[in-house]
Amino acid sequence: MLNFCVATSCEALVKSDISFLKDYLRAERVDVMGTFGAQFEVKRKLIPSAKQLNNGKKIDLNFISEDDRRVHLLISDMDGTILEEECIDEIAELVGKGPEVKKITSLAMKEGLNFDEALERRLALIKGTRIEVLEKCMAKRINIRHGAKVLFKTFKKNFGETAILSGGFTFFSDRIQRELKADFSFAHVLEFKSNRLTGKILGSKINSEMKTELMKQLSARQGKKTTNVVAVGDGNNDIGMISESGMGISFKGGHQVNLAAKHVLKNSNISAILHLLGLREDQFVY
Repeated sequence: MLNFCVATSCEALVKSDISFLKDYLRAERVDVMGTFGAQFEVKRKLIPSAKQLNNGKKIDLNFISEDDRRVHLLISDMDGTILEEECIDEIAELVGKGPEVKKITSLAMKEGLNFDEALERRLALIKGTRIEVLEKCMAKRINIRHGAKVLFKTFKKNFGETAILSGGFTFFSDRIQRELKADFSFAHVLEFKSNRLTGKILGSKINSEMKTELMKQLSARQGKKTTNVVAVGDGNNDIGMISESGMGISFKGGHQVNLAAKHVLKNSNISAILHLLGLREDQFVY
């Protein structure tokens, strides 16, 4: 069984970078996977790491085997992962509650504040917001990350199904699902009365435990295990699914998420996941 180190970056990898990395990793073979990625055949797997080259270029180094690449399902968080923003933070900015809500979001995503409590506190702060504000937020303030559409399209063509598991809201995730052509999407259903937010949600909370359970259910419906799942996220709410998946990825995540993940991407586009799976840039679907 072959082991690889996949080097990726948001900056183009040139010949001198690749030559340095080959010596640094004591690699036996190098395959250039595209402008922003290269694969090095190595003798053993190590923990993921980030390295800054002498020219200042920051790269991610992730170790993976051939067996790790036998995947059938991509599970992704939405806010802060597929999207550049946290939707609830952007709503709050529009209604003058930005600093208060952002502080709670940060505590929940990075510092371990109980997700259910954090959700309730933030919803209470934006209670009474008109649906028109959410429409404006979606149209003017929400951006899909560069590379996310390529990731979803390419994964679906080459590996299997895709799903969004979000601690955010269906108001946004349903639209993002259509944009990405994802097979499944799960998020909180906001309650409205007279076209205003009540500060409550309808149905179950999509917390860490629920995300993990949904991942298991989606995998089981294909008759397979979570060892064949790619799960990617950035916050503490994603730790469960990341740690229980075969290919758990922290994408620009906090310290605890990085510790739970088998692979860490700090300095790369989200489409770098496709290089981790062994695909070259000319195999990407745009």
